[in-house]
Amino acid sequence: MAVKTIWDQKRIGVIRKVTTSNAIVALDPHLSSLSLQLNGKTYPIGQIGSYVLVPVGRQVLLGMVSEFRKMEYGENGKTSNHYEMTISLVGSVKNGVFERGVSAFPTAEAPVYLLEEKDLAIAFSVFQKFGFSVGALTHFENERAYLDPNRFFGRHLAIIGASGSGKSCSVASILQKVVANPATKVVILDIHNEYRNAFPQTSQYLDLTELELPFWLMTFQEMTEVFVDLADEHAATHITVLKELVFQAKKLQNPELKNVLTIDTPVYYDFAKVRAKLESLETEKGGPFHGKFARFLIQLDTKLNDPRYDFMFKPRLYIHSESFSELLTKMFGANDKSKVTIMDMSGVPFDIVNTVVSLMARLAFDFNFWNINRRDCPILLVFEEAHNYLSSNSGGTQSARRTVERIAKEGRKYGVSCMIVSQRPSDISETIMSQCNNFVAMCLTNPVDQSYVRRLVSDTFPGLENLLPSLRQGEALIVGDAVPMPLRVQMDPPNPEPASSDIKFFDKWKINSKSTNVEDIVKRWWHQERC
Repeated sequence: MAVKTIWDQKRIGVIRKVTTSNAIVALDPHLSSLSLQLNGKTYPIGQIGSYVLVPVGRQVLLGMVSEFRKMEYGENGKTSNHYEMTISLVGSVKNGVFERGVSAFPTAEAPVYLLEEKDLAIAFSVFQKFGFSVGALTHFENERAYLDPNRFFGRHLAIIGASGSGKSCSVASILQKVVANPATKVVILDIHNEYRNAFPQTSQYLDLTELELPFWLMTFQEMTEVFVDLADEHAATHITVLKELVFQAKKLQNPELKNVLTIDTPVYYDFAKVRAKLESLETEKGGPFHGKFARFLIQLDTKLNDPRYDFMFKPRLYIHSESFSELLTKMFGANDKSKVTIMDMSGVPFDIVNTVVSLMARLAFDFNFWNINRRDCPILLVFEEAHNYLSSNSGGTQSARRTVERIAKEGRKYGVSCMIVSQRPSDISETIMSQCNNFVAMCLTNPVDQSYVRRLVSDTFPGLENLLPSLRQGEALIVGDAVPMPLRVQMDPPNPEPASSDIKFFDKWKINSKSTNVEDIVKRWWHQERC
């Protein structure tokens, strides 16, 4: 009796049909238990997201199971069952080296073998040298998921998943793995003030309402979106006159730069004088602009006199052009606390969140655009809750979307990369999402979002998008340039966690909590004092 070789022991079926991206595998009839014992371990067969091997000549193809089904057929009055599975062909091993893609396809009747844990070492061998892992492979508890961190962070990244899927924890966990590096530069645009808890020792926390983002940093387009109502019949006049007055005010305040200034140069000027001139034009009897700025001035004063906007329109710290360097040093400077800069936007009025995001993202881009040492100073921008301000269909202000689209298309050349974090990827500009070379896709239950992800990663992710609604909390499918193949990964939990965990309603309702101090709530509400 012939002794079974290791390949004989690992055989699970044969190829029945092949296309350019996947293959149909018929399982051997004796595998009725759908499991296989190898080297003291039991391996399930046909698990979605598990791997198989298909030898083709001198190379071995690696396939990932994307579909599994039970087939029934009748013969001579008897009904028999057999199993089939669809595998996505994701790469090949040649001369002991794993390569993405497939150059030679298997033929019908080619044998298919189970992949053991030790076989994965070949696929990850090139990636292990970086020592960067984000979690454990779902079907191989003892095997880590290794990534190429240069491609992961440097080629734009999207972390997507429904609310409660574990996005914030995954973001925190990923970034905690790089904060030990001495020159890490990450800027988190934190909409809900979640990340301060996750980086207590390795970050600087900047409350934007206290930091100040003075009005004179805005481009004229950003200013137009804040102050000008395009539905107003005099909107074109408002834009033309405002542009000229701002430009003249910048030259008056910065005479040494008057020959190089543009309307968008970030230099200080006295906005009160611009407003006074607008009022003068409005009230000038017989003047060409008499009566055309009344509504504009009301809208302008509404924002200028609202204390929520003081951080932008009534700066106390940055009231001269030379203070620009001081602000940039605080945001992007090379001090020990700036590895992760948390921009707390929770106190920013909703109607100018778009403008503030645009301003901060553009400052990061322009900072490295003019930095001759940009290759030594890469910056990662993290856009939390990105669907709120990067949508192309939301109407209203679009400055943030336009700014981030530019960074998505040109940022890599200047050392600026994006991490897009969202629970509604279908709402985000497709220009931005299409520039992301890596995706960490967590549980998505919305069919529209699933379809959107399928369209974005169809070439490298065939069939596997059907897994999205069934992923566990903290589990993700990772695809892109940074991984050797599509990976199903249980992400490492962060330590410490961000302040994003769900409130346990039922547990809270069961206990007698402290009585709510309504007077204290009202006081905080009136004074805009967040906890």
